[in-house]
Order: sequence, then C-alpha cells, then structure tokens
Amino acid sequence: MTENDLSRRSFLKATGGAAAAATVAGCTGDGGDGDGGDGGDGGSGGAEWYPVPEPSEGDTGGTLQLINSTITTFDPIQNTDTAGGVVIRQLFEGLTKYPNGEPKTENSLASDISVSEDFTTYTVTLKDGVTYHDGSELTASDVVYSWERLAQSENSNRQYFILDSLGVAHETQDGNYVPGSIAVEATSDSELTIELSEPFHSSMEMMAYSSFAVVPEGIVGDIEGYQGEMSQSEFATSNPVGTGPFQFVEWTEGDHAEIEAYGDYHVDGRPYLDGIYWAIIEEDQASYTYSTNKNSDFLAIPTSKYDKGQVTVQQETDDGKKLGKYGPLGSGEASGEEVRYSQSPTLLTYYIAFNAKQAPKPVRQAAAYVLNREEVNQSVFKERFQPGYNLTPPGIYPGGASAYNSDVEENYPYGVGETRIDDAKQVMEDAGYGPDNTFDLTINAYNSGAFQQLAEGLRDKLSSAYVNVTVEPTDFSTIIEKGNNGNLQCYTLGWIADWPAPDNFLQLMAPSLTDVDELGSSATTYTDWDDADTQARRDAQAAWEKIQNNQAPTDEAQQARDEAAVTMEQANWEDVILLNVIHASDERFWYPNTNVQPFGSMGPSRQMHDTTWKEGGGN
Repeated sequence: MTENDLSRRSFLKATGGAAAAATVAGCTGDGGDGDGGDGGDGGSGGAEWYPVPEPSEGDTGGTLQLINSTITTFDPIQNTDTAGGVVIRQLFEGLTKYPNGEPKTENSLASDISVSEDFTTYTVTLKDGVTYHDGSELTASDVVYSWERLAQSENSNRQYFILDSLGVAHETQDGNYVPGSIAVEATSDSELTIELSEPFHSSMEMMAYSSFAVVPEGIVGDIEGYQGEMSQSEFATSNPVGTGPFQFVEWTEGDHAEIEAYGDYHVDGRPYLDGIYWAIIEEDQASYTYSTNKNSDFLAIPTSKYDKGQVTVQQETDDGKKLGKYGPLGSGEASGEEVRYSQSPTLLTYYIAFNAKQAPKPVRQAAAYVLNREEVNQSVFKERFQPGYNLTPPGIYPGGASAYNSDVEENYPYGVGETRIDDAKQVMEDAGYGPDNTFDLTINAYNSGAFQQLAEGLRDKLSSAYVNVTVEPTDFSTIIEKGNNGNLQCYTLGWIADWPAPDNFLQLMAPSLTDVDELGSSATTYTDWDDADTQARRDAQAAWEKIQNNQAPTDEAQQARDEAAVTMEQANWEDVILLNVIHASDERFWYPNTNVQPFGSMGPSRQMHDTTWKEGGGN
C-alpha cells in the first residue's frame, strides 16, 4: 500500500465530515432524528428496566410515532443522510448488521461468513427462507447485483465504500471503475465469494453499512446488463423493496413517511410493531412542542429546552450507557410527567482544525492552552457530551476509556479542565509576539450556534495572548470549497465513524493525506501538516505507515495499530493540528408505554426496530 493511495479508505467526503457537522446543529436527543434508547419504569420509582422485557401475548402491535427531518431517497446506494438512513434501516438488510447500533457486528442475511488464511477471500453462506417484500426469494446473485450497483451506478453516492473503504478487488481504466469487474461471485444460489485487494480489519463492520443492503437482482436498470423492473426514481421514492422487518407504505415529501410490518419477515414473531410513522418536522421548537403534546413516542428536546438537573440515572452499563428517567417535563400535555431516558457515548468527535502553513505552531499551542473543554461542555453543550482530548473517541481508543483517561491525565501538555492564559502568552512571547506584534487568525466556524459559541469563546481568550481572532460563520459546503482552494487558516468540523476503529479517525491527521496543494479535495483535512518540519509530524507519519502496513484482523496487527494510534494522538498534542474539543453522546427520551432497546456507540440511526414494542399494542 502506498502512502498516496487515496482510494483505499474513505476521507472527508465520507459520511464522517458531513454527518458530524449536521448532528451538532440542534443537539436534540438521538442526534436530531427523533430516535432514541431503552425502556424502564418510566417515572415511577427507581426500579431497574434494563434489559428490556420481551412482550407478552397481546402486547405486540401498535404504530411507533417518531419525528424525522428531510428525506431525499430510500435507495441505499444513493442515501447520504441520517433522515433517510433511519427509514432505510427498517426496510433493507445487508450481510451483517450493527445490532441496535452496537459496534460489534452480527450476521444478518448471512448465516455464515468464513475468511481465508490471508484475510482477502470471504465465503458467505446466505440465510435460508428470506424473502423480499415483493415475495421473491433472496439469492447470492442479488448480492452481486446490489454490490455492483454500489460500485457502478451513476446513482451511487457511496462507490468508494466498496472499492476503497472495504477494498473489494476490481479493475480500473483511466482511474475509473470498469463495470462488472468487482470480485464478488455467486458460486450457488445460497453462497458467494468476495475478494479484497488486501486485508482489512473492519470488513464485517463495513459490510454492515446500509449502502451494502441487498435488493432483488435487476429491480433497477441503472447498471450495464439490466433493463430494470422499475425506474430508479420509483424505487427510491415510492416502491423500495428490501428484506427488512418493515415494508414501505408511503412518503409525502416534507410531511411524513410510513412503513408497516412485513408479515413474512425471516425472524419468527418479528417485528412486534404494526408499523412506524415519522412526522417530518425541521424546526427544533416545533419538534419539541409536537413531542411534548404526546404526538411522538420519542421526545425531541433541543439544548435550549434541556435541563441536566432533570436527569436521574438509575443504571450505568459497562460500555458507558446511562439509563434512567427525565423530568418532570415543563410544557405540553406531558407537563409534570417523567419520561424514560438513556444516554450512549457515540463515535463522534468535534474539533478545531489549523492549517500548519497559515497558523504558526505557537498560535496553535496558545489555543490549546486557553481551551477549557470542561467549560465548553458545560456552557455550550449543557454537559450532554464529553470533553475530547483525542480525535479517537474513548469507546474505540486503544485500551478503552480507562486508558484514554489515564493517557490524558498523565501526558496532556496543556492542562486538563483549566484555562492557562499565562502559558499561552509565554509561548507566543517566546516566538516573538507581543502587544505590538499580534497574530491575526480567522476561524471559519461551521454555521451552527454551538460551533460559533465555541469559536467566539476561543476568540475572547486568545485576545489576551496576542492573537486577534475573527470568527466567520460558514456553511459546510463553503468550508469544503475554501479548504479545497487552500483558503482556510482555521475551521471547525467533526467526524463520525464509518467503521468503529481508530484508523477511521486518524486518517484525518495522517500528514501525507493532509497535503492540500497536492491532493486538493482528496485531502482528509485542510491542515497541510505534511509541510511542518517537526519531529511530531515525522512521528505521526511513521505511525500512520505502521497502521497501513498492519491491516490484517489479527491480534499482532491490532497491537501494532494500537501502538501507532497512541503515537499519532500524542504527536498531534505536540503540534496541535487538530484541537479536539468534544466527544458526542446521543440521548433518547421516550414515554413509558414504549419499550425499546438502548442503542450503542454507532448511534440510533443504525438501530432496527424489530424488537421495539408498545404496551398493550397501543398507538
């Protein structure tokens, strides 16, 4: 693998950058999609309610009422947003899945997956008795067709997931994919093989992405060799056909989406619900009013309406989930009532990025000295998140959250939970700055209240350390445009996991992948760390090469990747290319008559509601 092989893994254009930017805007429970966590005793007492009980006879049925934002498509290969994703997750399935959004995958349509000794050939046996919503039976040829659509179709927005991230072997001509060349072959009706160009430790996790969902062979004629049973537009908007526990009913753009239980679902007795209805509501206050008037089973509580003091944690799990109740609520028909509550750490980090050529190291270090993450978490995010000192979230940090915390406490050089103005001034003075020689820094802050508050707080503190900061609220597309053109000194964004491993995050600060002049839009971040003549940069680059040379899913390779990941994080501490600020958590608030499993660190959008149920089967 070469260092400039930018097609090997997904970068800023992947869901990571855009999704992380979007989720911060409202800071509602469930990342703004109206989704959420786990059932319990509601408001009464402190009885434990986890794990969620199975429904008794007569308890199944009813329609789950939820809130969603703008949906654009139900085609798995075309969708790029969370709003469509939460519906797609109920309609379609892939070979593997993240059960309830937990980071450890399970087989879904696959009954067995074996891998060759060199970790490049996967042999998949499909589950028996699986039918699509149109009544046709699942075959291995459907998988080949579905993955070929992902690789070839002009409607695919996730081509790099199969060709680059997962790395399925294929041919290219003039840098473009050769249609029909992916190494996915049906060896029988129920078995197929998948050839990777090289080992990849997170193959099972990548296959769980909804873009790899399986659809009937030939249903859409948007690739060579197929006329299609329907147009792609019809499939994407009014007749999506999958194998999931629910089947499509209708979608009225900007108003609602509705699905119903699929009676021949391949898991006996599921789904428990009769269906799910999403009201499309964009504005935070409107969502809050709608849900507190009991029109939605899950509540949307924006940060402006959130009160940390209303949270009562009754249980904590080993993986960091907090389960309990919230309330009493202060408005709507639910005023005075308590609702169920869960919080799960998610694999998402918000950061401040500096261009190494345009923002000198003393300025970057001064920013690190004045940033008090605990203060930001309290004042900006109302303690709904977790201070972030590394780019890699604690849940996937080598050694876990305890190792993360001990590394920060023992080694972080700029102070934990404090603002060190004097040190910031000193590092600037040592570099020749002072009252008559200040530095002008422009921060292009993502256009949301939280990011702007963060940037403005940094501006106010840096003014005492000879740095004059201008904060420019900037939308995501403009940040990308400015970055591609090399016109960013400093900007704020975030990254959400494409697969649950450190290298998915660390690619953002691999020095050779941040060369904006050479790579342009393919740069992972617009930081130009490769131009910095520092030992930290050289250490980070060597560590990244070590990660890339140890991609096999073995304990030995994992240890090498883990050691290199810590090296990269601490090299970044020294040079402050990414000033990591916060790790996100998702919360869910819901009424006591609804029972739903808690979601894991991959987030609520990856949760299937086949086991969700409402008491008495009520609507």
